[in-house]
Amino acid sequence: MSSLNIDSREWNKLFPSDINTESDSILFIHRLFTVTLSVLTAKRHIFSNDHFSSKKLGSLFVPLFTRPTSLIEQKRFNSTVFSWIQGVSQAITQSYLKLATFFVISKKDDTVLEMYEYYFAYNNTGSDTHNESFLSTTSTDDIQQQVFKAIEQINQFIDERLEPIINRSDYRFCLKIQYNTSITPNDYQPTGFIDSCEIISPVNWKKILTTKIQSSRKILAQIKTTHHKMLLVFRTPTLNSTFRK
Repeated sequence: MSSLNIDSREWNKLFPSDINTESDSILFIHRLFTVTLSVLTAKRHIFSNDHFSSKKLGSLFVPLFTRPTSLIEQKRFNSTVFSWIQGVSQAITQSYLKLATFFVISKKDDTVLEMYEYYFAYNNTGSDTHNESFLSTTSTDDIQQQVFKAIEQINQFIDERLEPIINRSDYRFCLKIQYNTSITPNDYQPTGFIDSCEIISPVNWKKILTTKIQSSRKILAQIKTTHHKMLLVFRTPTLNSTFRK
């Protein structure tokens, strides 16, 4: 991959300027989750344009979640997306979060149409995701290249491989999280999340999570700091009507 010069002022509007310490890296991974989720939901037209602001990063214009102008929409967005982001940040800080999956589900029959799986790994021996791949160092320049490539890949993949979502009201959009069980307390739940066994949901999660499906898989992002790794994988059932054959 050729070297890319990113203006530090543009970078600092999206990510921390330094990613050397563990606390810097936590903030970076939190922002990375927010940015990539913003990009893919904007690109899929899952939320209307007034839910996003636009930031520049090199040759790219990057959508970023913002509070919509409507007070009703603000309340709804605060209780869903911004709560998800806060809860994910809390779980990353504790090294508890192992997987966060964003689902696009048909309201018609609870069919899973798209899954965006965020895998998190931590460079500490207390986590069950610790491995030797953290031994190599990663510079800020390398990380910037990885981020730019990831955003490009998300945009390109959605443009080329996914049919547009025309009517948002025909779909449900949900985020579910899974923990590193070796270190996470049994009763732990971060902000914005409730054990699916304890709520009444229109989504049949038991059916969704226990049904084995043949699926297509595409890695959209793979980014590593000295302290953390995040992998973003797209999955969809092979019979999914939103996937271009």
